[in-house]
Amino acid sequence: MGRKYWKLSSAGREYVKALCKELKWESLGNTEICETLRETMNFGIDRGTLAKFLDPDSKRGCNRHKLEGLINALGSTEDPTTKAFSQKYFEQIKSYSIAEPEEELEVSTIEPLVKADNLGEFGNPFQPLNGRIEKSEQFFNREKELRDIFEILNAGSGVELLGDRRMGKSSLLQQIRYRAASELTGQWEAVYLNLQKIHSEAEFYESFCEELDIANCIGIELNRSMKSKRVLLLLDETENLQGNGFTREIRDRLRAFAEDGSLRLVVATCMPLDHLFPDSDERGMTSPFQGICLRVELKPWQEETVRKFVVTRLENTGISFTKADMEKLWRESQGHPQKLMKACFDLYRQYCENL
Repeated sequence: MGRKYWKLSSAGREYVKALCKELKWESLGNTEICETLRETMNFGIDRGTLAKFLDPDSKRGCNRHKLEGLINALGSTEDPTTKAFSQKYFEQIKSYSIAEPEEELEVSTIEPLVKADNLGEFGNPFQPLNGRIEKSEQFFNREKELRDIFEILNAGSGVELLGDRRMGKSSLLQQIRYRAASELTGQWEAVYLNLQKIHSEAEFYESFCEELDIANCIGIELNRSMKSKRVLLLLDETENLQGNGFTREIRDRLRAFAEDGSLRLVVATCMPLDHLFPDSDERGMTSPFQGICLRVELKPWQEETVRKFVVTRLENTGISFTKADMEKLWRESQGHPQKLMKACFDLYRQYCENL
């Protein structure tokens, strides 16, 4: 039996080539990801390739999130062929099953991407309940904040992303990472670090170097390695830098990299940075983040936005909430995205049980 795979149509491949050239994706500095994208674009993905993506110990498995960021970006384009290709990628990665060879995807046979993805893994459109939103098509109503963030970054400053817990900071960081290649002026390598999973300065530098595909190093060796880099560093759960395993040294070093132009920061936090690190003012020293991070605040959604979110998620489900339901959802959530998602999830389940 011949090779089983799915792939872009010839018109789609030409579109992707042009898009890669326009967005300079082939200059990301990660040969493995570039080769994988090129293989995916030209030859499709077979069962063996899927196994490598799902194996966390393989090179491709370790860098899977970077490739998925690119495929996610394809799904947000206006071209229906590339949207279908993006959709097919995530379908096959999730199911890990390719039963029969498929014909090339043609523009005339494309289904809307949102319709296929909107129902979620268990049929309830109000997901994920916990954790960050990974897929661009599920991301909702932070476009103004994204524009502000990239405007600040392109002006040469970093960003203090301030918001209450579960307000969507982690999801927004993912969208920044996915869009960095197309929205940032110049070529920057986006690196995301969740500080909940990092418990010491040694672990921080090890994770940072691993994401950059450089040898684990600190001090002068790291300074040398960073001279040839332009890194957009996305720090999540920044409060954890207060832990016993950390000193001011990391913040000083990040400031030094930012000042010499090799690093720009987006720092997600629940507390203003000048309150978070009171040691910054000790002995009259300059705060490591002072002057290099401008604040962008994530606030709860307005009532109109809540209504739009609910209506959008209910599209193609055959279910609609009543006016009284919508008023209750607003009262209970007050525009807090995570609270709203949970309330909508429970309400949708009730509707399904009564069908």
